[in-house]
Amino acid sequence: MSMERRYRLRRTMALAGLLVVLFLLVKLVGAAFGDDTPAASAKTSPTAAGASPSASSSGSATASASASASAGTQSAKAVSVPASGDGKLSVLTVPGSDSSRTGKKVTFSVEAEGGLGVDLAQFASTVRQVLGDERGWEAKDSLHFELVDKAKIDAGTVPDVRITLASPKLTDELCAPLRTNGEVSCNRHGRAVINAKRWGQGVEYYKDLSQYRIYIINHEVGHSLWHPHETCPAKGQPAPIMLQQTLGLQGCTAWPWPTKA
Repeated sequence: MSMERRYRLRRTMALAGLLVVLFLLVKLVGAAFGDDTPAASAKTSPTAAGASPSASSSGSATASASASASAGTQSAKAVSVPASGDGKLSVLTVPGSDSSRTGKKVTFSVEAEGGLGVDLAQFASTVRQVLGDERGWEAKDSLHFELVDKAKIDAGTVPDVRITLASPKLTDELCAPLRTNGEVSCNRHGRAVINAKRWGQGVEYYKDLSQYRIYIINHEVGHSLWHPHETCPAKGQPAPIMLQQTLGLQGCTAWPWPTKA
């Protein structure tokens, strides 16, 4: 074999090896940051599955020592969500103010697709409360979340984290190539995509829909903060926030906050 042929062979093998590494890297990133699975089918609770289209999704915001504090003293009621909305995202007005905590600044915005049939004001309010809660990422990672409102976004400001409520159809589009199958949520390029079906109906592993909503916000925002998926450390222990609790608890108990129970 001539020198030239050996050189070409080595170059071809090197390129093939590089392609394999790149493929594995893409799969690894997808597994770490996307709540996708080829057979993703989050199971809803009996209450959620039997909810009528007119069910309310409101909840009064108060504080307590329970896991559902800051998301309402009463469990949110399940609401049916259409498979697709109008396909248009709008930046939502977020009530309240940023916390007084110090730490690394992380900017965020809240947006939602139209035509979902859910209370968008309540969604925005819940996001604010969850991000500012003492059990949340601000305390866990020494952060300070700062809201970027519509005026700033219209002026060209790009937030670090975009928290988006989307229909199952739009979720699939925003999450691609991750496979959400119209069922689960994901994080793509800093955007925490909350599947409105899960927001409206929850999953069987959470008996309290308000707590599940806290979890899904914290989990997807956690990916924006570069936290990968985790597993259950021991049977009966509170589930880590980065465990894919939408798909199962692996023997842990449901827990919606980044900090320990």
